[in-house]
Amino acid sequence: MTVVASATGILPLLHGAAELEPGSFGGWRVHRLPAWARAQHDSPLFRAAELAPMAVRLRLTTPARRVRVRLVTSGIAGATGVPSTPVRSSSGSGEHEHAVPLGVAVSAEAPADIRGGVATIEIEHDGSDTPVELHLPHGVGVELVSVSADGPLTAAPDHRPLWVHYGSSISHGAYLASDADAWPIRAARALDWQLHSLAFAGNAQLDGFVARHLRTLPADLVTLKVGINLVNADSMRERAVRPALHSFLDTVREAMPTTPVLMITAVSCPIHEETPGPVVPRAGGFGAAERRVEDDAGALTLRRTREIVEDVVAGRRRTDPALDVIDGRRLLGEDDVATLYDRLHPDRAGSRLMADRAVPLLRAARQRLAVPSPTVDGTGRDGAGAAGDGGDGDGDDGGDGASR
Repeated sequence: MTVVASATGILPLLHGAAELEPGSFGGWRVHRLPAWARAQHDSPLFRAAELAPMAVRLRLTTPARRVRVRLVTSGIAGATGVPSTPVRSSSGSGEHEHAVPLGVAVSAEAPADIRGGVATIEIEHDGSDTPVELHLPHGVGVELVSVSADGPLTAAPDHRPLWVHYGSSISHGAYLASDADAWPIRAARALDWQLHSLAFAGNAQLDGFVARHLRTLPADLVTLKVGINLVNADSMRERAVRPALHSFLDTVREAMPTTPVLMITAVSCPIHEETPGPVVPRAGGFGAAERRVEDDAGALTLRRTREIVEDVVAGRRRTDPALDVIDGRRLLGEDDVATLYDRLHPDRAGSRLMADRAVPLLRAARQRLAVPSPTVDGTGRDGAGAAGDGGDGDGDDGGDGASR
């Protein structure tokens, strides 16, 4: 029996994670951002979203006939209303879905303080060279305790194109029952790309620490879906959002000068098309707050965020041919708003519709924005996307080499 239970043993098996830290059950909590980045924000919502390993997966090869993964999940008490969370696996024996008991975090303020038990997932395998994959739950925190098999375990590389996506809860999809319905995961599967998700529910706020981590990833395509969270939180006005967007793009471009980058503006959302945020709970979902400010010049609406993003991209394209923008309403438009089950988030049908529409747009964008490179490495990539792998030497992200 081979048992992998150390961070140094488990991390190489993970794709889409930044690092591990000791957990409450003798295992390792999975993080999508490194510690230096997490230290730059103290929001409970941000901590919970970052702990939810959207698009993180174990990937390995083994001659074994059975692989066992012991883990603990942690949702926020009362937030899910369900006793288990579905977890998908694939192997030489096919694809399977496992119902994993949902642990409960004590509170949103302490999302890593878990009260629950260790669950065991058993994955049948035919012993072939086909990689064994386990997609970690996308909407709850995960502590990996061990990975074991009745044979040796080897990390399995993934040579498919790497798509790195930044977005909000609509991209995170934590409210959906299965990660297979989250539009980026569904689209990546249709494209046969690997997805690295930097979608954090409620937190697509153009944070600089996310840009600095993103630029360390060897991406073949980067997509940045921006707009809805800026309005939801009423976190920026016109004076702030334009330079913040430029700064985010500047940071990415310092290490990824020619990597295709596609901006995606907000999908249709009637409550905020012409009405500024913040968003507040209403009967049956959400609505825009009633504002009491007499002179509200500069308050952002979704319509205005689209105009600003498109204007910024148009200006930068004069010197950056690998940058472009598409209107998010091409993924979910005015005729599709009935799928916003709470007036803010697309339901399963809406999210699947977004994925199906995104596939041809993403494929075309990657081809259209590709910039020929003078050097080609042995993998066939143009090398531009990996320019930031060594960090920028400033001491913050240079140690983030554990990212997968």
